Amino acid sequence: MSAKQFVKTVKNARRGVSFSQKHNVRLGLMLLLFVGMIGGSALLVWWLERNFTGSYLDSLWSVLFTLIGQGEFASSPHTFWGRFLVFLISIFGVAVLGVIFANVLQRIINSKIKQMLEEMMGINSCKFEGHVVICGWNGRGPYLIRELMGASKQVALIAKERPDNLNPDVFFVQGNPSDHEALTRGGITKAQGAIILSDPEYGDDDSHTIFTGLAVETLAPDVYSVIELHNPENERYARYAHVDDILYTDSLIADITAMCTHNEGISAFIRDVLSTADDGNSFASDNVPIEFDGRTVAELFAFCRKGGTLPVAVLTPPEGRLNVPVSEWVSNVNPPDSMKITLPMKVVCLVKNSNYSEGSH
Repeated sequence: MSAKQFVKTVKNARRGVSFSQKHNVRLGLMLLLFVGMIGGSALLVWWLERNFTGSYLDSLWSVLFTLIGQGEFASSPHTFWGRFLVFLISIFGVAVLGVIFANVLQRIINSKIKQMLEEMMGINSCKFEGHVVICGWNGRGPYLIRELMGASKQVALIAKERPDNLNPDVFFVQGNPSDHEALTRGGITKAQGAIILSDPEYGDDDSHTIFTGLAVETLAPDVYSVIELHNPENERYARYAHVDDILYTDSLIADITAMCTHNEGISAFIRDVLSTADDGNSFASDNVPIEFDGRTVAELFAFCRKGGTLPVAVLTPPEGRLNVPVSEWVSNVNPPDSMKITLPMKVVCLVKNSNYSEGSH
């Protein structure tokens, strides 16, 4: 295509774009007009220019190339009607194509802008599956997101306001975490887990956090839920909400701080085993395989070490109470080798973070 032809084609296309912007043109109508114009022109070329020799597809191909000023038919039509068709296609065909292009582009831009605004404002719906939903926000939130993403987990956050410097890969939903609509938009029914953080606005009052846990369990009872409480006396109310696990962050931090005080250097070990976002090791639990039922802990631990993990404990249901949440199971650290395995049971191991992220445990 020569420079002159290119400028002409662009000008005709711009006329179509301008027309589309000034008038509310329906895309379907323009597509129908364009297909009819090209299809009819190809039929006329096949008849008037080629006297039905060759194929209709060849004529259609010639007409399409006429839109960009290329091809034998575009440069040298043989008949008056052929020249007239070239004139019509090069002006009106390109203009109609410009209208279609402008319509499609405008729809794409509007859709993208709408999506971006909805995501920024937190009013969109999460499309993740098997992700973790964080309900609420406090100072531990950024570290929590770092650890989850270090374990290759997708994360959705439901909070009243978007936190500053929130990781762009986190799907944000603006709203009350205890509201069913906000939880639904956060994809709670398709999530793998939910973490309910205490709200600093309520201080040591755990009622709002427990209410959020109840909302999560009502909408998605199969989602593994972990709730953060301040007061151990409120645990029974959290159990009524049927949450799966309970953490007392304040007492946990106090325990770790006291441990570091009278065990020099142990803080480096604790940082390593409590983080999945580095290249070190972390604790992970897994169900004991059914083939180990009735065998000994020594055999189970030997099997784990052979697989490249370091077993340190087993978790078992309280005696005589099998149907209780895993959070109420009894921890047995460094159990005797002769201990008999009775299922259900979980084994706790130290694993490489790379293996943990790949989902081996």
